[in-house]
Amino acid sequence: MSKVFSAHAMSVDGYITGRDPGAGHGLGDGTMLFDRYFDGDTPSQVFDGFRLSEPSARAFDALAGRVGATVVGRNTYEDSDGFGGGSPHPTARLFVLSHRPVPEMSERQSLVTTGMQDAIAAAREAIPVPGVTHLHYEVER
Repeated sequence: MSKVFSAHAMSVDGYITGRDPGAGHGLGDGTMLFDRYFDGDTPSQVFDGFRLSEPSARAFDALAGRVGATVVGRNTYEDSDGFGGGSPHPTARLFVLSHRPVPEMSERQSLVTTGMQDAIAAAREAIPVPGVTHLHYEVER
């Protein structure tokens, strides 16, 4: 069975957007939350254009390489301008949790209106690849 983990980027006031998200939606001056993805010398092996410090790149890529699906709330979806029809992850499918319809979703995006448990279940279903067994384990010494 797949694992579910949570990753968050937010300012001290609890928002992913800045103080002024600008016209409509978007990050506004909140982009500073993501500067760490571009201020290093080591390119990410998962995200094109990301350049992190070497230790950060190792840790980031180890986790990002295992992501198969992403679940976000409606506000994050709108604040991110629908992720341009994709997902916050370059290869992962996106599940948007909302009680209201979401206009113009792409084939890589799905709407879940029946709650968090159903969104997680849908994301887990999207991860398996037919005919392939993925083994992940921890080595303890």
